[in-house]
Amino acid sequence: MLNKENPYWPNNTIYFLTGSTFLHYPYFKEDEQKQILLNQIRKVEEKLRISIPLYSIAINHYHIKFYLKNGLDLSKIKQLIHGGTSYEYKKRFKMKYKEMWQSSKVLQVTSEEMDWKITGYIAGNLLKHKEVSTLKELMNNPFSCYRQLIKKYSEDLINNLIYSVIDIDENTEAEINIDAMKEAKASIPTPSAKAG
Repeated sequence: MLNKENPYWPNNTIYFLTGSTFLHYPYFKEDEQKQILLNQIRKVEEKLRISIPLYSIAINHYHIKFYLKNGLDLSKIKQLIHGGTSYEYKKRFKMKYKEMWQSSKVLQVTSEEMDWKITGYIAGNLLKHKEVSTLKELMNNPFSCYRQLIKKYSEDLINNLIYSVIDIDENTEAEINIDAMKEAKASIPTPSAKAG
């Protein structure tokens, strides 16, 4: 987190960023609207050369997780996503309010357990908000990183993560298993590793 001695976000750190629309207005009800936001996330990757492998885009907010070599890039990321999305959205759709974004929240990921829990939260976010009803629907949704995580790790591991942080009907008894996660061949990027 930000501290008084250093007013900047630390370098070589994993961050979790959430952006919420003004008054939680559902600006992203349609896939075409969500695609505008996803395109801006891809522009961050292209322009700033920052990988954002973990994302979820809901009707009134988004979540992303990424590794930053330079903490000062955080403001550039928010500007590209928020400013770019607002600009592109206004060109194609009417906006109910003058402002698109109301708030954003940034968390510095400070432990392996926090890292995994945030990963599960992002992967299952569309289930949490009932934008999809099943894991199969989530698998086919282009606005969630769930499918990519399943390919990189395993379905059991990612589902366990989701069940451990989001209360959904499909499985209410699963608990997070850090030892099983450590045994996975691949790992979510940590501050000592390059994001990818």
